[in-house]
Amino acid sequence: MSAPQPVIKRLDHLGLIAAFCHEIGLPRFIDRAIPKLSDHHVSHGDAVLAMVLNGLGFHSRTLHMFSDFFQTKPVAKLLAKE
Repeated sequence: MSAPQPVIKRLDHLGLIAAFCHEIGLPRFIDRAIPKLSDHHVSHGDAVLAMVLNGLGFHSRTLHMFSDFFQTKPVAKLLAKE
């Protein structure tokens, strides 16, 4: 029986952008300005960060292709609060 093949997901320049956004506290600032009032899984700050990453990494696609963009990205790493 063969070992399963690893799945490789590319960060490209998005890792630097995400790290910078976390460094300046962009998601926290947005979450303080717009508090989460309902029971959803993604905070407003994380949603805005995801939109920034999408805008800076998917130049020729429209916003309705948002989910396609993140299929090949390590979302947990990009949105991690470290």
